[in-house]
Amino acid sequence: MRNWRLYKQPILLVYMALNFALLNVDVLISHSQNRFFRLEMIPIIYGILAVISILLKVIFSRNRIVDIVFQAIMWLGIGVGVIGTYFHLAGNATSKPELLYRLLVTGSPVAAPIAFSGVAMFTLISGREQMMNQHGKQLALVGWGFIGAVLAAYLDHARLNFIPIYTIFPLIAGIMAGMACFWFAYTTEGIGITNKKAFLGIMGLNLVVGLIGFIFHVIGDLSGTQTLVLARFLYRDPLMGPLLFCNLAVLGTLSLLFENIPETDFSPKTSFVSE
Repeated sequence: MRNWRLYKQPILLVYMALNFALLNVDVLISHSQNRFFRLEMIPIIYGILAVISILLKVIFSRNRIVDIVFQAIMWLGIGVGVIGTYFHLAGNATSKPELLYRLLVTGSPVAAPIAFSGVAMFTLISGREQMMNQHGKQLALVGWGFIGAVLAAYLDHARLNFIPIYTIFPLIAGIMAGMACFWFAYTTEGIGITNKKAFLGIMGLNLVVGLIGFIFHVIGDLSGTQTLVLARFLYRDPLMGPLLFCNLAVLGTLSLLFENIPETDFSPKTSFVSE
């Protein structure tokens, strides 16, 4: 059997570098609306450092100094996400008591900064050479990511009272994915090939739901206008919302990829990877 698992870490790290790059593009566009007011350049600078550190980790995986720098930057990213979330919440608040809807939905998006923390934490775990139940920790983070995506979709689609009715589909698909990720992350029993296929099917469903949602959001942002209004893509029907389901589906699949998880007695004794 070819040891395909050796390729899992670089594949995951390169994909996480892509995540940071796309986050940077999203933040660059969003913060440019405020002309990079005060500290709004910090996440952009951090995103560049994160991409560079990840690529160096992939290229010089055995270098101790590179590994220390990589870990330090990922821990920094967790802090950047938490502090950014506080700034967004503080920016949405006023001197008067605010409704939870005002704090979380209107104004600065709260979920955007915390995404830095989630991506940095996942990257930090993926960059470890030896870690017990590494795929379980990765799947747990993906599960929490799906919970966050479901909450964001709920708050966004609730504005329209879930009209049309298909706006509830991402909530159902996301809850299914979150439950599947948590079950695979924390189960102590053997997992059969049938369950693995079901897990991949749920991830595939969320990938399709995300792509369809992205198309609907693009159509909604372009409707009723003859020019490209950038702000509509950020605040009316945000493009990154549906793509988050796609991203998490890929992460869930990659987390389980090449893992030889023990199987139950009643399931076929077939490895998850081809021999």
